[in-house]
Amino acid sequence: MTPPPLPTSTPLVAAGPALPFPRPTAMVTAAGTGIVPTPSPTSSATAPAVTTAPATEIVPATATAPAVTIASATETPNAQTPAISFFQVDVPQADPGQTITLSWAATQAITVTLWRMAPTGQFGEFWDVPLAGEFAYTIAGSERNSISFALVAMATAGNYVMETLYLPLSCPFTWFFAAAPDICPAAAPLVSAAAEQPFEHGLMIWVEAEDTVYVLVAAPGSVPNWRRYNDEWQEGDAPDDPALLPPPGYYQPQRGFGLVWREETGVRQQLGWATAPEVGFTTIVQRTSYPKYNHTYIQAAGGGVWHLQPEGSRWGKE
Repeated sequence: MTPPPLPTSTPLVAAGPALPFPRPTAMVTAAGTGIVPTPSPTSSATAPAVTTAPATEIVPATATAPAVTIASATETPNAQTPAISFFQVDVPQADPGQTITLSWAATQAITVTLWRMAPTGQFGEFWDVPLAGEFAYTIAGSERNSISFALVAMATAGNYVMETLYLPLSCPFTWFFAAAPDICPAAAPLVSAAAEQPFEHGLMIWVEAEDTVYVLVAAPGSVPNWRRYNDEWQEGDAPDDPALLPPPGYYQPQRGFGLVWREETGVRQQLGWATAPEVGFTTIVQRTSYPKYNHTYIQAAGGGVWHLQPEGSRWGKE
């Protein structure tokens, strides 16, 4: 099924030349619009002076062509104006995984298309539907916060009308901490064995259930940032590098922390030496459910919550 052209705005009724839909651009071309005048014949013979016609009787060499009416490409005589009588859903709020029923009625339309809007606002999947009817839609269990649909009714000459429908969703999960963001978490709290170690310019956090090492950097003169790495250390691997001797009062990170610290570009230089041995504890991890640019929250070893902002941009403790 080939998708119809996408509308890029939501006007109540659109019929002007700026429509995002392709429409017929028929140009009525009348015969005679390209008339080329025929020049008067010339003769090499010299006409007798006595037969010269008065100037007022000379027939012009170019005759005026009859007026021709050319229809504008944007003229749409007798164009229909489509209308949507209603577009609704059978529930005021839905749960992820629930099946809902959409219903609608349109008039004066040639085609009607039902669109599922993506969380980021773009047009997603679509269905060609009749002028009036119902449509059962099962919401994915992974959907969060809300879902949206659009109904587009199009008539002749590209005239169209569009209505959107917004449906809030219930949140199946709760945050593990009190000062939580005002959005549904993407998943239930992830409880995991963990470790944490402070450094001169930041810290490291290991989350066993994610097989991940988080590196939180706060180097002098720079904006705090963070990165995450796969924990590739395995039992039997060297726990540290005996050739690296920390200054008195400092520590070389070991095991998974040590592997990332030694092998990943820039980590050792940015973090510096560890200022205390690593400590093991049980952590909890959750994330926001925005379409993109999500926040990560990790229970800290000494209490509080580490807040890691989107795209490794900043971090802090709450």
